[in-house]
Amino acid sequence: MTEYKKVDDYTLLAMSELPAGGTLSRYFNFAAGEVTSIFSQKTEMKEQGEPGYEGAESVSISVSTALTSQMLSKNFSDFDDTHEIERMHALLKEQGGNPPPLNETLIGKINKNPTL
Repeated sequence: MTEYKKVDDYTLLAMSELPAGGTLSRYFNFAAGEVTSIFSQKTEMKEQGEPGYEGAESVSISVSTALTSQMLSKNFSDFDDTHEIERMHALLKEQGGNPPPLNETLIGKINKNPTL
């Protein structure tokens, strides 16, 4: 399930927990006209040591932590389709944001629509 959160007047965060593990955070910044996607995953592994002598409980514990992160930024003009951008624009407005009109931020390959 994706959670949507207003970051500021012109940025919406869409955050999803992925079934295979990790989190995908997508920032829709309507002032900059770009989407920044960040994938991150934290993995922890704990190992308990063997008893030091007969009958004693384990006393040593080893913890390993790994953090994987990857970031990608994409301009609105690099998208072949505007449906997702339009939807995120509407969600940001529903949450009290004040993004610039889409016809000011959709440039390049995307056809500007003055009614957006």
